[in-house]
Formats: sequence, C-alpha cells, structure tokens
Amino acid sequence: KQWYQRRVRAVRVAPEVGWAQRRDRIFLTINVRECPKNYKLDIDSKKITFSGNNEQGTKEYVLDLDLYGEVNKEKYKMLASDRSIQLCLTRVEEGEYWPRLLETKIKCHFLKTDFNKWKDEDETDDEDESANWESMMNNMNIGGTELGSEDEVADSDDDDLPDLEDDKDIEKLE
Repeated sequence: KQWYQRRVRAVRVAPEVGWAQRRDRIFLTINVRECPKNYKLDIDSKKITFSGNNEQGTKEYVLDLDLYGEVNKEKYKMLASDRSIQLCLTRVEEGEYWPRLLETKIKCHFLKTDFNKWKDEDETDDEDESANWESMMNNMNIGGTELGSEDEVADSDDDDLPDLEDDKDIEKLE
C-alpha cells in the first residue's frame, strides 16, 4: 500500500480579541492558541494587523483592526504567551473614553469587552481606593460593637416581644 500525505489548506480565522480602555490607554488581548512564534504583528497609529499560523498549520489567524482613535505606535507594551498576545497601547490624546474600539460601527463577532480589565470612565485611577474604602467601612462600626471589644453589647432586637393583643379587644373595634 502506498500512503499519500494529503496537504490540508489552513483555514483563515479571526482570533478572539478582548479590549478595555482608560483615559490614556487601550488594552488588547489577542487570543491565539498554539501560535507562540509564528506570527507577525504591526502596530500603526490607527491600525493594528496580526497574522500567524498555529503549530499544525491548520489555522491561519488574520486580524485587521482600524482603530477609532490614534495610538502612539512607539509607546506600547506587549506580553506574548502560547495562548495570547496582550498589548497595552498608549493613546495619542488622553481624554474621554472612545465610544468603541473600531472606526466602523459594524459589530464584529470576534471583538469582546474584557471586563477583567475594564474600568468605567467615572471611576478614579487610584489603586489604593479600595484600601481607603475598607478602612472607612471599619471605622463606621458596622455590627454594633467596637473593634477589639470582646464584650457583647445588648441589642434591642434580642428582647422578648410583647404578647399580641387579645382577640376580644379586636372584636370591640369592629
């Protein structure tokens, strides 16, 4: 018997892209499995292109993003792993959030909001804000006892409830 090796043509696929933003940055995560070294990434001020093949050569990842606003193509950070490529892009103009990532208003099936990195526009960028919030909650004496006190404070909710009125009194009212 003679074995023929059948050459399979790679299927073109748009990788899933997660995105989030701040007033001065855009975060992108390009999810490409098994594409650790075989890729090409170009970052321009208004465009990001990505192409690469998985190790088996069965998938060709292709991505072409026309951005809503401009990013600084020299000032970005990248972290690549065998599962994804994470980008932190610096916006040219700091200010209001972009209404969308892409210039087009057409919804792309592969583009999703990355809620793990998302922060609303009205939220502050102070990282220690959560520590301040926790400190404030501790100082509010929630729970009815002072911090560090082992004595239990009498609570009016623990008192016995008075008996309900007799049915005879209710009948008199009718």
